[in-house]
Amino acid sequence: MHFIKSILVTLSFMLFCGALYASGFVAEKADSLYRHMSTTQRLNQLVLVSTSQATLPTVSGDFGGIYFSEPLKTSLGKRNQLIVVQLDERLNPFTEELVNLPGLYTLAALSHADLLNTYLYHLKAASKSRGIDMLILPEVNHPGTTVDLVLQKMKAHDPDFFRDKKSLSFTSARKKKELIRVFEENDFWVIPEADTQTASSRLEKYSDKIASTVSLEDKIRHNILARLLSPATSPTDQIPNQLAVAISKASIIPLQRVPGIFPILSDTISFVTNQPYGPMANMLRKYAYVKTAYGEILTSHSPIVLDNNSFIPPGILSGDRDIIFVGEIENLRDHAEMLDAALVYSHPSEIYSYVIPQQLFGASDISGRLPYAVEKLSTFNNDEVAGKKILGYAPAEMTGLDKSALFKIEQIMADAISSGSTPGGQLAIAVDGAIVLDQAYGFLTYDSLIPAEKTTLYDLASVTKVTGTLLGIMKLYEDGRLDLDARIDEYLPAYQNSNKGHITARALLAHNAGLKPYVPFWQKVRSADMLETFFYEDEAALLADRRSYHTRPNTIVQDTLKNWIIQSPLIQYDSIPFYSYSDIGFMILHQVVEQISGQPLDQYLSETFYQPMGLRRLTFNPLDHGFQRFEIAPTEHDYYFREELVWGEVHDRNAAVFGGVAGHAGLFATSHDLVVILQTLLQGGTYGDHQFLQASTIQYFNQCFFPNNRRALGWDKKDDKVGNVSAFTTSESFGHTGFTGTMVWADPQYNLIFVFLSNRIHPNSNNYKLIQKNIRTKIQDVVYEALMAKWIK
Repeated sequence: MHFIKSILVTLSFMLFCGALYASGFVAEKADSLYRHMSTTQRLNQLVLVSTSQATLPTVSGDFGGIYFSEPLKTSLGKRNQLIVVQLDERLNPFTEELVNLPGLYTLAALSHADLLNTYLYHLKAASKSRGIDMLILPEVNHPGTTVDLVLQKMKAHDPDFFRDKKSLSFTSARKKKELIRVFEENDFWVIPEADTQTASSRLEKYSDKIASTVSLEDKIRHNILARLLSPATSPTDQIPNQLAVAISKASIIPLQRVPGIFPILSDTISFVTNQPYGPMANMLRKYAYVKTAYGEILTSHSPIVLDNNSFIPPGILSGDRDIIFVGEIENLRDHAEMLDAALVYSHPSEIYSYVIPQQLFGASDISGRLPYAVEKLSTFNNDEVAGKKILGYAPAEMTGLDKSALFKIEQIMADAISSGSTPGGQLAIAVDGAIVLDQAYGFLTYDSLIPAEKTTLYDLASVTKVTGTLLGIMKLYEDGRLDLDARIDEYLPAYQNSNKGHITARALLAHNAGLKPYVPFWQKVRSADMLETFFYEDEAALLADRRSYHTRPNTIVQDTLKNWIIQSPLIQYDSIPFYSYSDIGFMILHQVVEQISGQPLDQYLSETFYQPMGLRRLTFNPLDHGFQRFEIAPTEHDYYFREELVWGEVHDRNAAVFGGVAGHAGLFATSHDLVVILQTLLQGGTYGDHQFLQASTIQYFNQCFFPNNRRALGWDKKDDKVGNVSAFTTSESFGHTGFTGTMVWADPQYNLIFVFLSNRIHPNSNNYKLIQKNIRTKIQDVVYEALMAKWIK
C-alpha cells in the first residue's frame, strides 16, 4: 500500500511539473506570436466577427474570434479563434445539448450562495469543453435585486470568462477617433461578417495611431494566450444531476398568506390538473390519496392543489379548504387572489414534477426567494419552510439509474431466481433522502404460488444486530446510562466470577471479546426435554399433536439459556482477544439493554424508535402482531430442531429459544422500513419531529477501535480483501448482512442507502448460491456506477 502511495505521489508531482512546463511553453509561443505580428494583426486580436450558428462564417484567422449573438445548439469543437457566446435569460450556451440548466431567475431565487458557486464552476467547465472561451451575460432591467446580484457574482467568479456585454462595442466606428474610443473603452470590437473587409481596411489605415494612443499590449497578449490555452477536449457530460436537483429544490419559492399551510398534513388531496396520470400526479400518489375527478374534488374537504396551466372548473374552489398553486410565477398572477399558498418557480423543468411533491409533504425544505417584487403577491409571505426530515420519493432515472441500469438490476435478480439462489426478494435504494427504487422480485417459494410484494416481511437474521440491539445500545450510551468500557458484570451481576465478567460492551460490539463464533444452545434445549412447552400452545394442542409455529419457551428455559451463555467457553488466545465474529456477544448485549432500560428488548425498541418512526412493518414475532403467514417469506425446513417449515417465526434456533426476541436475530421487516432507520442515521439521528440519536453518537459508533478488526461498534465495514461490499463503497460507509440473505448498507459520502432482503435459505440453509454469485454486491456495483456516471460525476 505504501508503495502504491509513493507511485501516486510521484505521478502527481510529474503531472504538476508537466503542467508548469506546458504553460511555460505556451507562454513563450504566445510571446513569439506577438513579436512577429504587425500592428494591424495585433489589433485584429481584439476584433470579434458577429454571427449565428446557422450562418457560421469562414473568418480569416487574422481576427481574434467569433461572437455568436445567441446561444448555440451544438458544440463547435476546437477552433483557432476565440469563441464568444451571448447568453439570454436562460443562461444556457447550448440549448439542445445541455438540459436541466437553471435560468437567471432560477439562480436568483437561491438563498444558498454555495450552490451558485458550484454551478458556475460546472457551467464554465461544460462550456469550455465544448469550445467556448467567453460567455456574455444578458442585460436585464432589475437593478438592486437578486437578479442583478447573480450577474455580479457570475462576473466575480471569473471576469475573463463571464463578461458584461458593456465590455463589447458594436459601433460601426468609421473615423479614427471613433476607433480609438472603441479600444479605449471596450475589451472587444464586434463587427458584422459583411463588414470584415471594411473593418480590416480601417484598422490597417489607423493601426499605428491607435497603438500609440491606447495601451493594448497586455490585453492583446492575454487574448493570444487564451486562444492557445483553449482546451482541445471532448465535451463533458451534462451538469451533474445531483447539482441540478439541489438547485431546483432550493429555487422553489414558498408563498403563504398565513404560516402553517406547508407541509400538507392531510392524507388526501384534490389535484386539479390537465394530466391526472402525469409525472406530478403519479408522484403525489406516493404521499397521499389523490383525487383528480371533478365530482370527487367537488365533494371533498381535502386541500386543493392547482397544477400549472390547469383548467379550473367553475365552483370547484368554493368551500373552506386550503387552495395551493404549484407552477410558474407568471401563471400564478391570474389566480393570486383566490389562493392560500403557492410553490412557484421561474422556468419549467421536469425536475419540479417530483421535487414539489417532496416539499408539499415535508420531505424537503422550501427556501426559494422571490427574485424581484411582484405587486400581486405582496399579501403573501416568502418565509423559508423547514422540512420534516422524512423520506421522499424520486424517479430512479434522475440519480442515474436509467433504463439501462434498471435492466441490469432486473437481469441480476432474474439470474438469482432462475439459478435457485433465492425464490425472490426486495430491493430498496434511497439517494439524498429520497427513495428512488422500492421493488419486489419473484415469489415467496419456488412453487411460485405467492408473489413477493413490497409489503412482504423478511427474516432479517443478523441485520437485527444493527437495526435493533445496536440502536438501544447507542441510546443508552448517549443518555449516560451505559459505559462502553465498563465490565459487563457491573450491569449483569450474574456474570461476576465468570470467564466473561471482565468483557466490555465495546469489545462485544466489535466482536473482539474472545467469544466462540457460535454455540448451538438449542441442542441443549432439545436434549433437556424442554420441548412440550416450546411447541404446543395449550393442552388441547398437545393432545392433538398440533404444533405451533410460534416459539414460546417458558421462563425456566430462557433462564437456563442465559446461564448456558455465561458458562460457554471462550476461544483460545494469548493475551489479547482477536477479531472473531460471534452471535453470543449480542445475546449478552440483549440482556444489557433490558437490564438498564428495565424493559423487554422488543418493547424498548418499539417505544423508543419504531413507533415514533412510523414503522408499521418491522417487528419481532410477526404472527403475534396481526400479520398473516402469506405476508411473510418462509425460511428453512428445519429438520433438526422444529421438524417443520419455519414460516412466520425466527429462523435462528437460538433466537427461537429466546421466544423470537433476541439481540442477534429475530426482527422481521420490509426493505422500506429499514431504509427509514438508515435514513435517520444519515440525517444525524433525526426523523420527522423526533431526535432519536445525536449525530456525534452515530459518528462515534461508526469508528473502528481494535487493530486487525474491520468492525466498528456494531457495524460491519468495507473490507477489500473479503469483498463483503461493492468496491465502490467508501470507507465512511457502514452496514451489515444477515444469514437469511439480507443486507443493509449506508454510505454518507454518497448519501446512499442500499437494502436487499431475500429468503435464500428456503427451503435449505445450505444454499449459498446468493453469496457465491455475489448477487448483492453486483447490484451495489450497478447502483454506484450509475451514481458516478450521472448523479455525482
